[in-house]
Amino acid sequence: MHHFKKFIVCFLFIPLVFTAQESNYVKDIADYLDNNASMKQYEYAYDALLKMLGSSYPKNDRNAQGWEYLDNGKEKALDEIKKKLIPIYMANFTHDEIKHMSAFYASETGLQLINDRSKLTETQKEELITFYNSTTGQKIINKQEVLVKEIGMVSESWSRDLYETSLSLLQYE
Repeated sequence: MHHFKKFIVCFLFIPLVFTAQESNYVKDIADYLDNNASMKQYEYAYDALLKMLGSSYPKNDRNAQGWEYLDNGKEKALDEIKKKLIPIYMANFTHDEIKHMSAFYASETGLQLINDRSKLTETQKEELITFYNSTTGQKIINKQEVLVKEIGMVSESWSRDLYETSLSLLQYE
């Protein structure tokens, strides 16, 4: 009976450990998507869509609620795409690789790469080469085709849904 109690305690505790580790993994991927400027691209896409729709469907009394929803909906839309991207990164990179990638993009070199690649110093260029020659960097290069395909499909679906939702809110209000 004593062994059975130990087994139950261990059995009940293990899922909590895995869940905590997995939630850290998810959070680290989410942070990575913020650090590497992926989310800035989706934010730009959202803003560009609203700007485009603004010229076709100017705000008026009939579509005011739709515009209010869209004006306030950017964060929700960005959360949705992030939730769709996270499983792609989980399937292709280990937690340690994500941490390494995130640390690189949070570094001075990573930030300069995002902000203006043409202004990388010689030292930063060397750091970039070192990063891409690392095991993680090589994996990024090797996974590029898969990532482009999978992220492209998710992005296209997100954009299409966002566009269709936006149109339905503005056309029929």
